[in-house]
Amino acid sequence: MEKFSSKNGVSVYAYKGDAMTLLAFDLEKNLTEGLAGFSIKVKTGSKEYYLYNKLKFNSKIKLHKEPKYVRERYSTEFSPIQKFRWIHVPSSEHYVGNPQFGEYTYEITPRYIKDKTLLAPDKNLTVDVTIDVSPFKDGDIAVGFTRSFISSQAFAYHFGNNLNLKPKGAGLVFDLKQQAGTAKRYNKAEKKFTEMPFTYEEIHEYLGWQARDMITGFLNEALADKTMRLDVFAYDLNEPTVVDAFLKLAKHGRIRIILDDYPGHRKAGSAEMVFEKEFKKIAKNKDDIFRGNFSSQAHSKVFIMRKNNKAAKAVKVLTGSTNFTLNGLCVNANHTIIFNNKDEAQLYADMFDLSFGDEKMDSFKKSPEAKKDFNFQPNGLPDMTIRFSPHPAAVVKEFFGKIAKKINEATSDVLFAVMKDDSSSIILDALQKQVKADDIFTAGITDVRKGMQLYKPNKRTGIRISGLEIATKLPKPFNNIIKVPGLGHNIHHKFVVVDFKGANPVVYCGSSNLAYTPEQNNGDNLIEIRDKDIVLAFAIEAIRLIDHYSWLNRMLEGETEKDELFLYDNTQKTRWYKKYYNPKDLRCLERELLMR
Repeated sequence: MEKFSSKNGVSVYAYKGDAMTLLAFDLEKNLTEGLAGFSIKVKTGSKEYYLYNKLKFNSKIKLHKEPKYVRERYSTEFSPIQKFRWIHVPSSEHYVGNPQFGEYTYEITPRYIKDKTLLAPDKNLTVDVTIDVSPFKDGDIAVGFTRSFISSQAFAYHFGNNLNLKPKGAGLVFDLKQQAGTAKRYNKAEKKFTEMPFTYEEIHEYLGWQARDMITGFLNEALADKTMRLDVFAYDLNEPTVVDAFLKLAKHGRIRIILDDYPGHRKAGSAEMVFEKEFKKIAKNKDDIFRGNFSSQAHSKVFIMRKNNKAAKAVKVLTGSTNFTLNGLCVNANHTIIFNNKDEAQLYADMFDLSFGDEKMDSFKKSPEAKKDFNFQPNGLPDMTIRFSPHPAAVVKEFFGKIAKKINEATSDVLFAVMKDDSSSIILDALQKQVKADDIFTAGITDVRKGMQLYKPNKRTGIRISGLEIATKLPKPFNNIIKVPGLGHNIHHKFVVVDFKGANPVVYCGSSNLAYTPEQNNGDNLIEIRDKDIVLAFAIEAIRLIDHYSWLNRMLEGETEKDELFLYDNTQKTRWYKKYYNPKDLRCLERELLMR
């Protein structure tokens, strides 16, 4: 969904994502002289407020009026956004664990500096646009993302600078309601910052975001409805809420699990070994858990809800890239998809049945299902194709070629978030090729540091940044953020968006690593969705991550040695907006793309 509004040379697009909005702005070039940025005012229900910036002007710039209190100095009324787009997530600033969803009206106003004074907002140039801000659902499909903001200013503000996802010495299941710590937050009652307590549940809710809500909601539905049972593909497994639900269902014989036993998951004391022991201790049917790995890894992350009877017909399925672990939900950037459709669910149920047991798992690669494209036409579901691996080499070569061709022939844009993008794969080669080209807008993020390509002014070539190594010691006014060594990946997504602003948008997503060897050896599912609104949701997720990690990458590269950062004051040397009107600059390409 997208909404457009324009007035007196000012234009605004609002794009709907998963519980977030991408706002894009544009000005006729004659309105750019003295441009200081954009103010963003939000109206929802009875609430009305300006969004906050992270930077402010230095003391040389006078304000049109005095802020009522110190923190208001950073609101976009006094510190406008110096970009031509912004992503708004309701809970980032004003709600933690209790975001307000519904219709949001955004009032966008270009702001100007004259004679070293920030002028008051001009209502004649204010453009408002109204759009639904809510978790993403389109017919029978829902899409959700983790926040992946453990290394962020927002996390530091809400929860401090200590990494604390579980109590010391805790087992797989522990009380999430217990206090995890305190952090200095703004206390509205006392009108000042005070140390306030928070729980593990609050941390997990914040970081897990919509993906966690979808996973816990799916499990709670299965627990509450005794006419249902679950079939599960799990790779890593240690998330306390998930483990607790699995054990409760096992006690009543309402769950079967294929749990990976790749070597790391067979180590004594590993979460997977501990879970298997606990499962068999409590399960009504001890054989309802099967440990296997196809030729390499049982890499899918899937819940299938089925009728708890002899027919065992499937009714809905959850899939995606999100491992059912603390890292998967609290550290990694991941996506989760629910298909609330019996046809889709039954397909996954059939794949489960073809994989449960040594003999079946060993023979899956030779089955007709491993060679087939499963196509769905709109019937509550979007136009889409699903493929299940491991596949024969010839099958992989054929459909990888089709996907690479789509990427190479993109007409408007390519966006991606791929955990490891340097493996042997014609798909990943196509991404690398587009990043180095300059004919379409290309931007991506990976957890591979080598070959990183940051934004460079006066160049239209794409950007490819890393979430693996980032700056954690930051200049003022930013707080230092958490470094997460040994916690796996920041970017665990495996998705590619092609032409979200083009005539034939598509996103490739799921658990597949998009590489030749894993696709021939791992148990995975690769989903190809050809639906404009769903593709847009993934595009916004890619932009959100690129925005966050780009700056942290630049700081690591030593872009600034300043003790404190301020907004540009719009002198001749600091006219930040010029790049957005330079046809040879990627920022201009981006502005024009979002205004199509």
